[in-house]
Amino acid sequence: MSKIRSAAAIAAAIAGVAAGTVVAAAPASAATAPCPANYYCFYQNASYTGWHLNYSSTPSGSFNNPPASSGDKRSQLSSIINNGNRTICLYNHRGVLGDKLILKVGPFKDYKNLADIPGTNDKADSWKINAC
Repeated sequence: MSKIRSAAAIAAAIAGVAAGTVVAAAPASAATAPCPANYYCFYQNASYTGWHLNYSSTPSGSFNNPPASSGDKRSQLSSIINNGNRTICLYNHRGVLGDKLILKVGPFKDYKNLADIPGTNDKADSWKINAC
């Protein structure tokens, strides 16, 4: 009987380790720090530094006195994190031809340095969610 109990204990330990491995694995939609899960976050500088704006349900906005902030932040955006399941559309308004889509940020995507993408760094004036 002791051999059976030992075998059962070993099997339980192996199952526990296997279950622990599955539980410890990060989900595909794990949040990119420092932006909270299910939020989208805008940053003044590359590498998610400088001023930041965090939103979870605001469907659109202008970087000129953005919601829950103050001051003109137009043409200052240099990094972005999308920890949500919607697409963020960034626009530039300074041209004579009206709104110009400059970047689509898909669900669970981030851009650490917009200078790596021609025509996007320090160009965003507004954003819309799922409206590209």
